[in-house]
Formats: sequence, C-alpha cells, structure tokens
Amino acid sequence: MKKTLQILSFIPFIKRLNNRRYYATGFGTYLINSFFKKILGINRKGNYLLHFTSRVNSPKKLIVEKGVNNSTVYLSLATSGGCYYQAINGIEIGEGTIWSYNCSFISSNHSYADLSMHLKSKGIKIGKNVWLGSNCVVLPSVSIGDFAIVGAGSVVTKNIPNYSIAVGNPAKVIAKRCPKCLNKIKINENCNC
Repeated sequence: MKKTLQILSFIPFIKRLNNRRYYATGFGTYLINSFFKKILGINRKGNYLLHFTSRVNSPKKLIVEKGVNNSTVYLSLATSGGCYYQAINGIEIGEGTIWSYNCSFISSNHSYADLSMHLKSKGIKIGKNVWLGSNCVVLPSVSIGDFAIVGAGSVVTKNIPNYSIAVGNPAKVIAKRCPKCLNKIKINENCNC
C-alpha cells in the first residue's frame, strides 16, 4: 500500500495521506475520521485529521512544528481518541511528539468575573520528541521541554525541563533522561554511556 501511495502522491490528498502517515491509523479509522471531518463537518477547520472522538476549539491556533519527523504528531492527532484541544491562546507541538488517549490541552482559563470570557495568557508549548501518557492534562502557559516524558494521569501545571520524566497531580519531575542515550537516570546521577 505504501508504494501505491508513493506512486499516486501527485494527487494532493494522497500526498498529504502519505506525508502525514495517516495510512498507519488503519483504513477504517481513516475513513471514519474523514467522514466526521468532511461530511459531518466536525473539526473541519483544522489543517489536520483529528480522531472522530476528539474535539478542538480554535483549530487554527493548534500549530504543528514543521520538521522531518512531524508525521508522528499528525498520527497522534488522528489516532488518540477522546482528546480535547482548547487552543484559544495557542498550542504549539514539536516534531516527534506523541500522546495517548483522553489527553486534554487547555490553553486558557475562564475569567473569574465573567465566565463567558477567557483570560489571555501564554499558550502551551510542547517540545520535540515528547511523550505524554494517557489521561494527561496540560494547563495554560505551560512549556514542556524536548525529550520529556509525562506519566499517565498527570496534571501539568508548571514547566517541565528538557529530558525530564514527570508524573502526578500536579506533575513533578521524578527522574531525568540521559541526553546521549535517552535512558532513565536518577535526578542526581550521571549516565555511564
């Protein structure tokens, strides 16, 4: 199937299907996601295919960093069901980043004085090659560094540095990753690679 897609990649939607690796979602999931977007108009405004059980607010402010390995981000958007992307203040996702089911990315809080208004703040920035486990919640103005791992069920309320492993509610750094070999090491330890 991959070779057929490469041969037919002169057709714009086939080229996008191939470049973003949507074929890896499975044909059934791809068809259902496309049906919800193109026919029913759910999540139509974004320039990406979103899982049919996920929702996005302000889809133009959900930005996927351009790069060689950004197909994993598009694949997570298409396969990670039950996710909520509230991008009122913007969400930037670095290349190579993946996440699981039921993650919430919330870039803005409601105003305390008027619940129909949203507060202005910095958006969410997720670095390159980050891994977020299922049921994570990322709150406004948070930055997650490159090569970080966030454990399942974590609530990220503060910035997470590069090469860190964070878990819990609120998420706290419990370990780090070696910048050379990416293995898990203790916070006060150096890797022997």
